[in-house]
Amino acid sequence: MTLNYAVDIENFSKEIKLSKSEIIKRHSEAFYTVFFTGFLPGFLYLGGLNSTLHLNRKITPSLNVKKGSVGIGGKQTGIYPQDSPGGWHIIGNSPIELFNSKQNPPCFIKAGDKVKFYPITKSEYLKIQNKVLLSTFNSKKLIVND
Repeated sequence: MTLNYAVDIENFSKEIKLSKSEIIKRHSEAFYTVFFTGFLPGFLYLGGLNSTLHLNRKITPSLNVKKGSVGIGGKQTGIYPQDSPGGWHIIGNSPIELFNSKQNPPCFIKAGDKVKFYPITKSEYLKIQNKVLLSTFNSKKLIVND
């Protein structure tokens, strides 16, 4: 899963007293297990977060978390499949579309799957986002079988 680390990562960095580069390193080195999807169709609850990145949810939730946002809430990391309110600390955004009701299955990632984040630049993000918008991005290339 490609991820442009930005958004609230500065605030998150201050809260947990780690540099932005150290957060990116620790967040992107793990393989996460999809515990389940819920809250929103296609919202991924991912286990396996490095314990140095654990941080309780925000006291006051954000009213509009953008689609593709990757957040940390407690001991988990998760991905917002659509714009919605949310109380997780947003550390980045992925251009990959996780949920599309017109596809079968609507979410190409399911409980039990493994997810790994790969840091990308803003220009790489925009290239992938454009392919997603043009429906030329093949999400099946992201799936790795054991």
